[in-house]
Amino acid sequence: MAEGWADHPGERHHGAHGELVSRALSLPGEILDFSQNVNPLGPPVGALEAARRAVTEESGGYPALDYPELREALSHYLEVPAATVLPTNGGAEALFLATRAASENQSRKALVLEPTFSEYAAAARTAGLEPVRRISRRPEQSFAFDASVLDDVEDVAAVFLCNPNNPTGNALSRDEVLEVAVKVREAGATLIVDEAFADFVPEVSVASEVVEGLQVARSLTKFFTIPGLRLGCLISSNSERAQSFQPSWSVNAPAAAAGIAAARDRVFAKLSISAVERLRNALYDSLNALPGIEAFPGVANFLLARGPEGLAGRLARRGVLVRGCEPFFGLGPEFFRVAVRGDEENGRLIKALREEL
Repeated sequence: MAEGWADHPGERHHGAHGELVSRALSLPGEILDFSQNVNPLGPPVGALEAARRAVTEESGGYPALDYPELREALSHYLEVPAATVLPTNGGAEALFLATRAASENQSRKALVLEPTFSEYAAAARTAGLEPVRRISRRPEQSFAFDASVLDDVEDVAAVFLCNPNNPTGNALSRDEVLEVAVKVREAGATLIVDEAFADFVPEVSVASEVVEGLQVARSLTKFFTIPGLRLGCLISSNSERAQSFQPSWSVNAPAAAAGIAAARDRVFAKLSISAVERLRNALYDSLNALPGIEAFPGVANFLLARGPEGLAGRLARRGVLVRGCEPFFGLGPEFFRVAVRGDEENGRLIKALREEL
């Protein structure tokens, strides 16, 4: 817990547990949480206002089963046909539904390209697939993607690709992802692309290219800073099949209302992309200027770094929470991940790091 992460049943691990850390370490005052990767600009004002209205005006009735207005708003935002969009209870549900649909293949394995998000293995097990872990990014190659991990995909039903990748922060280009999709499809498997952070670098998205054998999971919680509302979507050429495995009314009325308003706010999206790029570049330079710290380039709203072992725990005890990356397959206790926050908060992180080194 002091390392900035917490275990969850099913071998899953996540950041954003500031309150738990605070209680465990009896910390006074407010936690400065860099373990939670959300937009430092905060949520769009209109999205919160829409959610509040929905609590008052729509909580007395069920949401529309097919969420037509939300589907339409998301289809315009993502520039994909509305028929391919399935609203979900966060990006996590989109991953689980995509995996369940892929599991109808006769193969019984799922390939997890590590180090990466821990929910993929859990989604595979839930769908009756055996997760097979392969290291596809190594620190000695600056975490460049090693496509040779796809040379043998025998008896594989699904391959998970996180793009941009969590926690390394780097991304494959759109064309590179499509090349991977062709290779996976030729092997008879489905490529499930997790684009939870693609809003920060939209040119890498393949959401508009979904075909049989390629599904894309999106999260609206990161970019629009609404993780508590749980909203995402699955982009699939057969969204009805994926929906057949989904509980009815998976998205509540306030989340749907917030999503509609957020997806329509093009000004917010444009400002967020430019602001996060500036803040990320400045934080990257500041981290690499510290003795004993190596930050790796990223394109999303977080950065992976390497430093002395135990650094994440020492920072937690002074009220600064970063994501210790030891639980990630292929990383070690010297790695940690930091969210990109505002100038003032990023400055406080650098000051705390400098004092601990």
